[in-house]
Amino acid sequence: MRRRLTGIGLLAAACVLALSTPAQAATGLLVVNGVAHHNPPRGCYSTTSPVTVENFTDSAVLVHAAANCQGPVTAEVDPGKSAKTFGVSYFVL
Repeated sequence: MRRRLTGIGLLAAACVLALSTPAQAATGLLVVNGVAHHNPPRGCYSTTSPVTVENFTDSAVLVHAAANCQGPVTAEVDPGKSAKTFGVSYFVL
């Protein structure tokens, strides 16, 4: 019985480790409304509208019309590109 419980515990720990992914950052410089962000972590950020995004990272940035990266995407700013659009949040992929 003890072996079986140990095996189940090890299997559960392996599943947790396999499913957890480390937070990754975009490599490079992201400038949002004139504020520079070096190697910005993946995730959602609030901003003011209109928003200007200059993307010098290796990841795309999505600008959203609503807070918390909800609502329609008003711009997708690929690496090496810039955009000026309306939106109140953006997501670094």
